[in-house]
Amino acid sequence: MTTTPASFAQRFQALADTRSPFCLGLDPSRDVLARWNLPDTVQGLSDFCERLADAAGERLAVVKPQSAFFERHGPEGLVVLQRVLKRFRAAGTLTLLDVKRGDIGSTMDAYAESLFGAGSAYDVDAATFTAYLGLGALAKTVERARAHGACAFIVVRSSNPEGAPLQNAVGGDGRTVAQAVADGLRELNAKAGPGVLPAGAVMGATLPPADRDVVERLGDALLLTPGIGSQGAGFADLPKLFSGRERQVLPTAARSVLEAGPDRAALQQALEAHQAPSRVFREGA
Repeated sequence: MTTTPASFAQRFQALADTRSPFCLGLDPSRDVLARWNLPDTVQGLSDFCERLADAAGERLAVVKPQSAFFERHGPEGLVVLQRVLKRFRAAGTLTLLDVKRGDIGSTMDAYAESLFGAGSAYDVDAATFTAYLGLGALAKTVERARAHGACAFIVVRSSNPEGAPLQNAVGGDGRTVAQAVADGLRELNAKAGPGVLPAGAVMGATLPPADRDVVERLGDALLLTPGIGSQGAGFADLPKLFSGRERQVLPTAARSVLEAGPDRAALQQALEAHQAPSRVFREGA
């Protein structure tokens, strides 16, 4: 008899209560490696990941590696990615791979097969996707995520200015693209049953309060909110868009933590400097 695994949403809520809701972006760019006095090589990439995992220990609820910074090192870089994902999973941390996949048919199915489920290439707890080819093209991906207790975070409103003209474009039914995606995402979660929430939303932390309507359309979906720190948003900005939805939010930052390295104590201090206000926000204070 097979049992349905606990959903990503359920596991996140438990870890957010005991650790914090903060999601650390793992972005080993050329500049970050140089700041850590590491070579821009596979070995430098590997050393960076090991040092960061050592510093994080069992502190994090969620870690979000950006796949591009591993892919640029070729197949050996992807081996490092697999290794660091396993390292964080062993620490009880949820893994969210930032790949922003988006395609149709068997190609999209293959992407999903590489990401979710025991025996898959990456076996992550969540990943990011784009719906430019239609939200319906992601329906099977969301279902696969549900079946494996994972979550598909779909870009709804990004924080980059270039995204606004497309995401705010108004369709024939009077809704913006972002509103239509949000409505469809909510329907996907409704089909999965209460509390499962296999479809999450990417909503930039730097967005204006006018996007509150989009947040409301998303219902109970988890909200991945990149943009804190070096991109300009602070924890004090989160209530402007997400008040009343505090327990759904995964506040996300990368560079503002990573730039504290490579010193282990400094990294841990930077982590706590992000975790503490994320706890306060989650409590609705």
